[in-house]
Amino acid sequence: MYYNFIKNEYIKFIFEKNFSIFNINDYNNIKFNIEKKIENYSICKCYIEIYPNAGGVETYQLVKIYTDFYYKWLKKNNFDVEIIYFENNEHGYKKSLIFVNNIYSFLLLKPESGIHRIMRNNPFTNSNKIQTSYINIIIIPKINKEKNIFNKEDILIETFKSKGPGGQHVNNTNSAIRIKHIPTNITVSCQSERSQLKNKNFALKILEFKIFLKNNLNFNNYFKNLEKKYIKTYHFENNFIINHFNNEKYNLNKFFKFEINFLNI
Repeated sequence: MYYNFIKNEYIKFIFEKNFSIFNINDYNNIKFNIEKKIENYSICKCYIEIYPNAGGVETYQLVKIYTDFYYKWLKKNNFDVEIIYFENNEHGYKKSLIFVNNIYSFLLLKPESGIHRIMRNNPFTNSNKIQTSYINIIIIPKINKEKNIFNKEDILIETFKSKGPGGQHVNNTNSAIRIKHIPTNITVSCQSERSQLKNKNFALKILEFKIFLKNNLNFNNYFKNLEKKYIKTYHFENNFIINHFNNEKYNLNKFFKFEINFLNI
């Protein structure tokens, strides 16, 4: 287990800085006490939810751009990550949900949680006027104690044919999955994969995520505060990013080429 953790340099850094764990013997001596020393869900795996805050159809393109960015950056840096949901649209994604299956990923990623402001020429108009769009990127912990969050007898599973953005069927099999949780009336669906089994597994994760949020009302204040909190402003035309924590500027092109570590800015 220890060797799997330290493949990720960020988790390795947390072990060394927070717990003075530099080898497997250190890890074995302290592993049962680690959770007791962590507060505010920091040890948790996490979800990244991305959706528009304000703007027009161009925000759907931005949701896709930022979904792809986080997914590819995390993959490149040895995180165990998957896009478990995206709501497709002819311009991009209406919303998306990424699952990061690494402990401490909530601690690492939660500084990204809040409003991201994007200033650029709107690609869907002929105007040269700079337009400001806003998307929410929300980092939510996966609480381990919620592992068995629903009973199998409480869900209804249906299959249907996957459809593309224009409504056309993308294959001839019932690979898409819709699941309803009867006690809460929550319904989720997934058609992002050609495999019915993969869609079912993703849909179950999405359902678990939504039931968790419904059952944990204490997160409501957490989300309300994030909806007023600016994280970064991206000036595409001038090629820089402003980090609102320290008001420093960074090169935007290098950022999207993965040449800048967004966890450290």
